[in-house]
Amino acid sequence: MKYNVKLTAEASKDYERLDNHQKLHVNKSFAKIERDGMLVGEALHGNLAGCRKLKHLRLGLRIVFREVNSEVEIIEVIVIGKRSDSEVYKEAEKGWN
Repeated sequence: MKYNVKLTAEASKDYERLDNHQKLHVNKSFAKIERDGMLVGEALHGNLAGCRKLKHLRLGLRIVFREVNSEVEIIEVIVIGKRSDSEVYKEAEKGWN
């Protein structure tokens, strides 16, 4: 099954701010999400239960995503950013509500 990856407005802005090297790695993550959907990454908890994250440790980036509609197989990327002081998770919570 192939999933469609859709970026929220905030995630699109995040993506555009990345340099080409970062975009290359994020695009590889998008390909994994398209292929395997909610089976990739780690489950999040608390206010972000139902979301998952993919980490790029060397780049310090996190991609937070969720499944929007299980019938259509759309994966929505909520935010892309650095983990510093849990900023990426705070931004994701705003997009989740």
